[in-house]
Amino acid sequence: MDPAPTSIDHLVLPVRDLDLARARYEALGFHVAADAQHPFGTENACIFLQDGTYLEPLGVADRTLAEIEARKGNPFLRRDQAYRFRVDDEGLSMVAMRSRNAAADLKTFSELGFAFGELFPFSRTAETLDGPIKIGVELAFAADDRAPDATFFACERMNMDALWSPERTAHENGVIGLSAVLMSEENPTDFQYLLQAATGMRDFASSSNGLSFHMEGADIFCFTPTAMQQLFAIPCARSERGARFEGAVFICRSVRELKAHLEAGGIECFDHLGRLIVPAAPGQGVPFIFEESSQ
Repeated sequence: MDPAPTSIDHLVLPVRDLDLARARYEALGFHVAADAQHPFGTENACIFLQDGTYLEPLGVADRTLAEIEARKGNPFLRRDQAYRFRVDDEGLSMVAMRSRNAAADLKTFSELGFAFGELFPFSRTAETLDGPIKIGVELAFAADDRAPDATFFACERMNMDALWSPERTAHENGVIGLSAVLMSEENPTDFQYLLQAATGMRDFASSSNGLSFHMEGADIFCFTPTAMQQLFAIPCARSERGARFEGAVFICRSVRELKAHLEAGGIECFDHLGRLIVPAAPGQGVPFIFEESSQ
């Protein structure tokens, strides 16, 4: 059985309005790429980070087309629509894991009981400084019915390296990459098998806080609501069970300078245990946490 990916590729962040999301990310000091449309009704405006990951604020450009394609079985749209219906039109719905072979990963997910849908390839044209290029991905989805609001997928990239140009990855806020993705659940160990399948990691750290998957690059933490509140000042108590994505932690060059930048722009933020916390706001569906680079 081939191992699944062991590093985060990107985060999918549903938004109600892509223009509002762009304004919010720019106010946070991120450089946001030009809008791009998928061939099945959604659109994005990505934020590319120096560590090779990216954020994908995801809007709906053509709701009728997206609904038609979802009914045809498009797994990306099915999970996006389910999240928007159950949770909100803004948040963090899916985490993509870097893949060398999405087809093999789908086979692994199926053998482990977590596969969702068929292998999903698609491509589009992207603009670069050297002109338009064709880029694509192959996606293999993993999900647990007990966690309907959290989806993972293996993402095999095709011809995408040119998107990480110095102009795109230089951010005014000094962010250089992802540090962690945060999940919460009352009993995190109930979802260890999903996380092992999605990350390809058999070994993980377990404590009274929950589960920690320390991977190449950013980590994944699935903590109890109490631990999430204590460690990251994220209130996430809710009546329903099921692991859910609650926030993202970024590495920046200087927390002090970032705080000054945000406060000058009127962005709410506060210090907590050496990190800078920016609560969720319109266009930014989950809290963002910033910690300083150790390098």
